[in-house]
Amino acid sequence: MSNIYHVWRPIEDLPDNFMALTNEKFHKISQNWLNAKNEIEGPVFQVFLEKLNREWAIEIGQVENLYFLSDRISKTLIENGLGSMDLTCQNGGIEIIDPALFLQSHNDIMTGIYEDVRSRTPISRYMIRCMHVMFTEFQDYSPGVDSLGRRVRVPLRKGLFKRFPNNPVRPDGLTHEYCPPPQVDSEIDNLLRLHDEHVAKNVPVDVEAAWFHHCFVQIHPFQDGNGRMARALASLIYIKAGYPPPVVTLKGKPDYLKALDAANQGDLKPFVDYLASLVVKQTKRCLRLSRAAKV
Repeated sequence: MSNIYHVWRPIEDLPDNFMALTNEKFHKISQNWLNAKNEIEGPVFQVFLEKLNREWAIEIGQVENLYFLSDRISKTLIENGLGSMDLTCQNGGIEIIDPALFLQSHNDIMTGIYEDVRSRTPISRYMIRCMHVMFTEFQDYSPGVDSLGRRVRVPLRKGLFKRFPNNPVRPDGLTHEYCPPPQVDSEIDNLLRLHDEHVAKNVPVDVEAAWFHHCFVQIHPFQDGNGRMARALASLIYIKAGYPPPVVTLKGKPDYLKALDAANQGDLKPFVDYLASLVVKQTKRCLRLSRAAKV
């Protein structure tokens, strides 16, 4: 009996009927959002974005078990700023870390994403590697297993593609295969080539963000930090199209993983719907705040 849950295969292009993958609720609200966004009062929208970006900075590390913050602390940081509380160092499952350093680094990444959008910088191998350096600035190790099956800390290669397989073993003992190290370069090149083609033929943003995220995770090009990278790149794709980023939260992690697993099994639609639902939630929230400010 095979102990492989998911067998790696090269990334695949979207199907010819990719329009069938779009999320109906997202596309119902999308044009209203793009029209209304230009009319939203500047200060209201700016405050909304600042809080949303702080939530993104907090949650992107929590989902990866880098650190854990209570709801009370998270709400305070979102409302008052990431430096508004003293945070104690934690065992992030890999090494003792200072959450405040990671939060600031994550916030800097989001700032960089907006700068890339303003300058119309395309997604490239260089951008991906630089983003990984920023994500891992304060992380020196990744988890590993030695030849005797013992858990060890492995020095982290920052901004460099993996040299050894990083296939995780699920709780049920089955292995999920990711791209073998010798194929990473060609798979990243293929991902970027296909993405450029999708942009040229106006693939809907909800479909493209989910497809890109899923393909990146399947390549798993780095030794560690691939989930953070995938969510950041999906956020970049949404922001480029004029939408707020999807914020995957620790509480929403089971639904996120379930939808991602459906994509692993060949059905991208649940993952498109999941990420799109997060963006719809944020657009509705901002529009409500704007209407309230005008009363």
